[in-house]
Amino acid sequence: MAFLVALLCLSLSPAAIAQTGDEIQVSVANYGLGGVAREGDWAGIQVNITDSAPQQRDIILRMVVRDADGDRAQYDRVVTANPGIEQSFWLYARLPFGASDNPPSVLAFEAIESGGATPYRAGRLLGRFDPQLGSGMNVHAASVGITAVVGPHSAGLNQYQYSIRATVGAIPFGHELSIQAAGLDVLRLPDRWQGLVAADVMVWTESTTRRTEPSALTPEKARAIRTWVERGGHLVILLPPAGDPWFGAAHPLSDILPEIERPQRIAGYDLDRARSLITESANVPLPANAVIHTFTPRDDAVPGGAVPILNTPDGDAVVIQRRYGAGAVTVVGLDLTSGPLRRFNLPDAESFWHRVLGRRGDIRRPEEFTEQEQADANTRTGIDFDHDISSAIDSTGRAVQGILFGLVVFITYWLVAGPIGYYALKRRGLHQHAWVAFVACTAAFTALAWAGATALRPKRVAVTHLTIVDAVHGQPEARARTWASVMLPDYGQSTVALSERPEDANAMRDRSTNLLAPWEPPGNAVGWNKGFPDNTGYNVDARQPDSLTVPTRATVKQFRADVTGRSDWSFPALQRTPGDLDEPEITINGAILDGTLVHDMPGPLTGIRVIISQGQVPVRMPGSPLGTQAVARTLVLRPSLPNNAWPAGQPLDLGAITTPKAIQDSARFDYFRGAIRDGLNPVALNPAAGKPLADRILSARFISQFAPPNYRVSNDTVGNRAARRFSTHGWDLGRWLTTPCVIVVGFVEIEPADASPAGSPFPFFVNNRPAPASGLTMVTWIYPLPAAPPNWPGRGPAPTPSQTTEPAAEEG
Repeated sequence: MAFLVALLCLSLSPAAIAQTGDEIQVSVANYGLGGVAREGDWAGIQVNITDSAPQQRDIILRMVVRDADGDRAQYDRVVTANPGIEQSFWLYARLPFGASDNPPSVLAFEAIESGGATPYRAGRLLGRFDPQLGSGMNVHAASVGITAVVGPHSAGLNQYQYSIRATVGAIPFGHELSIQAAGLDVLRLPDRWQGLVAADVMVWTESTTRRTEPSALTPEKARAIRTWVERGGHLVILLPPAGDPWFGAAHPLSDILPEIERPQRIAGYDLDRARSLITESANVPLPANAVIHTFTPRDDAVPGGAVPILNTPDGDAVVIQRRYGAGAVTVVGLDLTSGPLRRFNLPDAESFWHRVLGRRGDIRRPEEFTEQEQADANTRTGIDFDHDISSAIDSTGRAVQGILFGLVVFITYWLVAGPIGYYALKRRGLHQHAWVAFVACTAAFTALAWAGATALRPKRVAVTHLTIVDAVHGQPEARARTWASVMLPDYGQSTVALSERPEDANAMRDRSTNLLAPWEPPGNAVGWNKGFPDNTGYNVDARQPDSLTVPTRATVKQFRADVTGRSDWSFPALQRTPGDLDEPEITINGAILDGTLVHDMPGPLTGIRVIISQGQVPVRMPGSPLGTQAVARTLVLRPSLPNNAWPAGQPLDLGAITTPKAIQDSARFDYFRGAIRDGLNPVALNPAAGKPLADRILSARFISQFAPPNYRVSNDTVGNRAARRFSTHGWDLGRWLTTPCVIVVGFVEIEPADASPAGSPFPFFVNNRPAPASGLTMVTWIYPLPAAPPNWPGRGPAPTPSQTTEPAAEEG
């Protein structure tokens, strides 16, 4: 029987359909960003097709990914093929964990009009492409970061991917390895933002050639970059030494650039004056006649529209940033790709990129390691911080009840219909009626089992979730990532969506850019022999995956959602003083804050941390490496509140939290050193001995700031540990620490008994109805403080334009 079921499942798999002589030649130009993708995350696949048919026809491009139930999520895009002409299309899918060993294939099917809710169904298989890893395409492990680089030069960013051994997945004197997706150009950029999700940062190092200038972006590709930045991405632009294509010409990204006057070009600048931003060496020769650009905010710049990050020793801004949604656009006025710098693989990542990207670690080149250091780096112990998200969303209560009920019924039936029943009949001399009693007993227990199963069967939709949500002061929308188990009590099909579906067909075409995808925990390999025996396929709109119609069997299905919008939750906000017409603000004196917050969320905020970034540490003297030191002066406070909770409607006085004693206590305890013990050692005998999941998720958002390892020191907190994350890439808070800011983090937990559509900041909709939700939400509220670029040795604070010091207006 098992063989027949397996044969049936295999016969239904698209990969098993007999090929038809490849009527369509299918190849892949980019599997991910420049051939770099990460398992467990979204990826864009640039597919090239050439059709041999005599006339134009519609085809379905498809990637098939098994979900945790064994059902086939079919990421589809319908395109029109022109005979004999090579065409290029972008297809998008969330790659499963395990794709680094077996990446999904790209299939091309004949598109047949269906006339139903799905306009087309797949007909004959016309062609396919099976990825061969290592041939210009790589799907990396879920524990690495990705940096996208537009242009042929890395500008020193390749130093973040130096590793002694690739299997360690960490920089030797730091933590997370950052793989470089290098050599991108406009033609190789995706046209939907989900193709950029896997990248933590995009650095545009070259912009003066036909294939790299921003004016070459199509409206769709520019919209993809803009959406990615708004949802937390960091776009970094290096201005070229001549021919400014960013501020000197019109292009589709002009509206998200920093609000500055035309950059001032300075020729003949001696880079030795800014040596400490370029290199840790006091001796390496630097160009004496370089070209740099300096920046001046416009008079009408909005708060956060032009924030200086780094200045020259003379106080001129050479790195300036615009906050855009939850992300940022940073413009660099130093020519970091010039030949003299490339010759020495400069800039040093510690000197420059740590301060721009918000990272930490002693970055060394491979030739700089001693044999002992190489041996030490090969013995790192991986410590996981978000590997077990599934434990927070698993819905096991009903399943356990059903299993116990079934076990009790079966044992009781076996005893009554077997030895106990026969013994009772024999004592009464009625053993000749054993078969009649057996049949009656079977019927009775069948009815009991049926009634019990009906009573225990879930009767309503329910969502159990873990959500991370960020709200930035002054920005009208929040962003969230949710992992959810959705109980779907029906048999057949149900539609799960991230918003209410409009009935108007025209409105349906103007759908959101939110992402919904099936999700499975890391390490939960799925295949044809996993999940339900009646596994089936369902379609995912690869370009607009905000709604899924999935098969249902009165069980849960797990999803990951990436959402941006206005939430019904009232996140923390500044409390206005009655009668005061001025906008409330937070001020800082040293590390002592002045300001009052209030929230009106559906539950108290617990586990609160107040993180205060006072800005970057001063620029080092020439020849003085930053080493293992953090670039930001940061305090992490844990307020002492009644019941460790901040109730809704109650004011939170930041001044009462940031007392001199609290600051002194925080300074004695280095959170970024001790937090590594919040993680779990997956090979330990008792990995659950770590901190609660809430603490680990908070720590996972600061891995970029963790103290580097201290090898061969047995009692050191970090020791040889290597921090890893699998599902929270793109949510690191390190970038915010490059400028002064206040970050308030806490958790709202809604119990199952209190489940309602308001139990999640962004509700799920099942069959067009909001679903009741319960679970844990990590709320992060970020308040930017006045800019303060780091001081230079022997100089006072650099002057800061007044328009960048005003707080942003409170969102409505």
